[in-house]
Amino acid sequence: MAVRAKEIATYLDNELHGADRDVIKPCSLYNYCKGGLVFLKKYNESMLRMLSEQENNITAIVTPEYHGKLSCSYVISDNPRLDFARVLQEFFVPKVVPSVANTARIGRNVSLGKNVTIGEYSIIGNDVVVGDGTEIRHHVVIGDNTVIGKDCLIKSNTVIGEEGFGFERDKMGVPIRIPHLGRVKIGNNVEVGASTVIARGTLDNTVIEDNVKIDDQVFIAHNVFMGSGSMVIAEAEISGSAHIAEMTWLGPNCSVMNGITIGSNCFIGLGTVVTKPLPDNVVAVGCPAQILRNKR
Repeated sequence: MAVRAKEIATYLDNELHGADRDVIKPCSLYNYCKGGLVFLKKYNESMLRMLSEQENNITAIVTPEYHGKLSCSYVISDNPRLDFARVLQEFFVPKVVPSVANTARIGRNVSLGKNVTIGEYSIIGNDVVVGDGTEIRHHVVIGDNTVIGKDCLIKSNTVIGEEGFGFERDKMGVPIRIPHLGRVKIGNNVEVGASTVIARGTLDNTVIEDNVKIDDQVFIAHNVFMGSGSMVIAEAEISGSAHIAEMTWLGPNCSVMNGITIGSNCFIGLGTVVTKPLPDNVVAVGCPAQILRNKR
């Protein structure tokens, strides 16, 4: 469904420069289409020429350096990538109609908030709390006593709140399971990717704070604390009782040793193995992790 360019500018609380035209779909920079919407996050002469060639077809969200140099319709933004994402969420993503699938299984004493969606064949354990507006997709397992906040997204085939891996050997060397009696507590506006596992706590809880974003195929062990706004990328592994402070980025396939603390606003690179605590505001890479530099 088309939206007018001026409507996009108004939504962004900004001014439309150029003609008010229909915007039909978002496009990449190298695959323009008539009625497309694009963004440029930094000034580039070659991108300027490409936009000029498409002046009658597209609407762009661009940085202030482009002002007065474009013939196409455009909106000025201090952060075009962010505003592009906001526009896509508002105008181009189909709205989910809240519902609970007939094949879903809901346990005892479950509290579902308003406008909750639960997909096909998902299983919600006993004494679970799910906040308003949260979407749980297909084939998800939510273990007993799990708490999930408002406006969260739990993608398909994910398991949250089952036991972690904890054993002690008896005198014969036989591993004896240590019962995991804690739970998982997830805050508001959290996303958990497909085929991800978050284990419940042993005695204390596994805690995922507000606005954390977790990619597909991530493992988060018992008693982990993830600070608000942190991001965990695909195939990362966070071992038991690790403490990750707010606004930290954990890169693809990285590992964090059990009990390790990572400070706030850190960047942990691809495949990094963190075996010692890290302070705030550092970039760390390698195996074992070494501090490359301080973040600005």
